[in-house]
Amino acid sequence: MGYALFFLLLAGGVEEHYARANRLFEQQKFAEANQALDEALAADPNHAASLTLKGKLAMAFERFDIARLAFERAAQVAPGNAHAQFMLGFFYYFENDFRKALAPLRRARELNHRDPRPLLYEAMAQEGLARPELAIPLYERTTELEQSLGHPSAETHTAYGRLLYTLGRREDAGKQFAQVLEIDPQSRDGNYEMGRLHLDGGRWKEAALHGEKALKAQGMGTTDRQIHFLLARAYGKLGDKELAEAHKRKFEASPVTLRR
Repeated sequence: MGYALFFLLLAGGVEEHYARANRLFEQQKFAEANQALDEALAADPNHAASLTLKGKLAMAFERFDIARLAFERAAQVAPGNAHAQFMLGFFYYFENDFRKALAPLRRARELNHRDPRPLLYEAMAQEGLARPELAIPLYERTTELEQSLGHPSAETHTAYGRLLYTLGRREDAGKQFAQVLEIDPQSRDGNYEMGRLHLDGGRWKEAALHGEKALKAQGMGTTDRQIHFLLARAYGKLGDKELAEAHKRKFEASPVTLRR
């Protein structure tokens, strides 16, 4: 068998193993996916897609040491692969290593100008480094790109609005949260943040309305504890002592968790 045919057959096997691993991963059959990945990487230890998927699988099981090695290796062997670069940057961001996240995120957006994710995470990384003057233009570019692609993101507008709120730019923040609720009227984050704005403006009834909507909505961002605090204050201002006390008790009984 000639070398060219040998390597062609080898590459075909790698792709088959990877495709099977990816299907199994999407089906949340993680043990089987990991076995298929092992077979793919045994055939080609430098297969970037398999390394990237190995990193994702490791993150799912909180094996961040394995994930780091897999993402770093994928980015090293495939410097021109936008997804591999993005996943490395995302991993560093997830680890709160914002400074280290910047280079692979920039590389990812250079390689794929139509993917808004590297822009968004670069914006959030700059925000994490307390550089709002650098984060704001990146958020603006992200929202513009998402709009041009026809896929505006509630996540992006929420993150941008929260930064503007922190900077005291309440009116501009309100525009971003209004965009969130236009995209998803039942958004937990959007209703909570709009409730906070109404509370700041002395609009207690509107604050309570958005707080109640947030409490009913599903979501992984804003916690029940935060919403109960908002509602306790809103109902307190409205003079509804019974509801204010009920939400205050629920706030005090809620575990303190960090919102990422």
